[in-house]
Amino acid sequence: MSIKALSVDFVFYGFLDLLQRSVSIIMVPVYTRVLSQKEYGDLDIIIIFSSVLFIIVDLQFTAGFSRLYYEHQAAGKGKRFVGTAIIGRLIGGVIIPAGFLILGLLGYIEFNFLPSFKHNTTAWILAAIGIPLTLTYDILLLHARMIRSKKWFALGSLSNCVFSCVLSAYFAVVWKWGIVSVVLGLFIGKLVGLFFLGFGIRKEVKLCLDLEPFKELIRYTWPLIPGFWLSFGSVYVSRFFVFAELGAEENAILSLCMKITGVIGMFAIAFQSAWQPLAMAHIGTAAADVFYVRSTRLFIAGSIFSMFCIAAFLDPLLTLLAPSAYGVVKYYFPLFAVGMVLSTCASNIQLGHQIAKTTHWISISAFITIAINVAVLINFTKNHGIFAAGFAWFVSFTASYLIMYYTAQKYYKIPYDNKAFFYLGLGCGLLLMLGFFSYRQLIPNWIFTVCAAMIGVVLPWLVIKDSERQAIKEFFRQRSLPI
Repeated sequence: MSIKALSVDFVFYGFLDLLQRSVSIIMVPVYTRVLSQKEYGDLDIIIIFSSVLFIIVDLQFTAGFSRLYYEHQAAGKGKRFVGTAIIGRLIGGVIIPAGFLILGLLGYIEFNFLPSFKHNTTAWILAAIGIPLTLTYDILLLHARMIRSKKWFALGSLSNCVFSCVLSAYFAVVWKWGIVSVVLGLFIGKLVGLFFLGFGIRKEVKLCLDLEPFKELIRYTWPLIPGFWLSFGSVYVSRFFVFAELGAEENAILSLCMKITGVIGMFAIAFQSAWQPLAMAHIGTAAADVFYVRSTRLFIAGSIFSMFCIAAFLDPLLTLLAPSAYGVVKYYFPLFAVGMVLSTCASNIQLGHQIAKTTHWISISAFITIAINVAVLINFTKNHGIFAAGFAWFVSFTASYLIMYYTAQKYYKIPYDNKAFFYLGLGCGLLLMLGFFSYRQLIPNWIFTVCAAMIGVVLPWLVIKDSERQAIKEFFRQRSLPI
């Protein structure tokens, strides 16, 4: 277990995770040109609300699975543990979406913050019945990674991505099915990916519901659930406020802004998907602190780089992704980008709570975060629109980062490199300053671009240590990192 192992896993698993999560970005140029701005805004809320239902029934079983699987595997009960995790998720994963569909068909799902169920019945039905598929798919994909079955992990991931993109585009462009074309394409893509995963690792799974492992999963994940729900709410609650106050068209602009910002989050998720198993495996070892400090430093450097890289190419990116009506996204991006980076860093440094088993602080932090977020949105959305949503992100995730850092260090102190955190704060401040100057038209676009590009190269280079700089040079020279 080493930084080399982390780099290898990041390249393989991280890239495929990133590709899966990039589908919504990859397809934006199609959606924004084939769908009207209102349809795109409606589609965004349908997908997000179905994600809300998914989050409710998820119960953080993937976090519990990744933490407990190796223990059950060592005891010879790995296959039954996988089956228990799948069946346990499906209990709620069938009941709650079914209840939602019944209420919708009876006419009880008509609110000003949601697209009409009556006018979008097919899309709502497909989104809801896709939830059990996704619950099963996620566990099998995680299991394939943990048993290091790269062939089936890759096949499941790639088939999902390819079928989702191709079919969504085909249905939207050729058959002109509007919102339904997108939701149907995503549904079929997930179904195909699930088929390949289920077939490929079927011998590693025994479908069952063993009460003791199920109770163990619940005991581990129960403290995480409120924080998980609230963290998800903090990220997406602004969409419902903007949809209700300003309409689907403005929500479409906010959606594009958050999708572009989400690329930073995708880097974080790709990194963490490779880092999490290694971090758990290092618990209690002599090399643990060294691994945690070095990996966190690399994570911060990558976060700064990704934030400024997107900022530097924001204008051509917007031209590629959407019509000119979406061009105002560039003024909102800095606030959302800084909020996203602070959010991902807060998620990374909660490791101390996971090690010390004080995960209730994750939920406390999430509650404070969403409370701040909602308070800002209630008071400012009507008058300040999308800027209010960006400011809510910035303020709430700054609070989350500070709470998570100081409380995690209290219960399990990791000797982090404070210089890396200083450069993180400096980078966030510089991007906000550039964004303000650009919005006020105090600097031309080319100065914003050049400054963002320079900062995005210099700051990450200052964050990392000499040994890591040498490792990067060796990586490009020899295509591999030293152990």
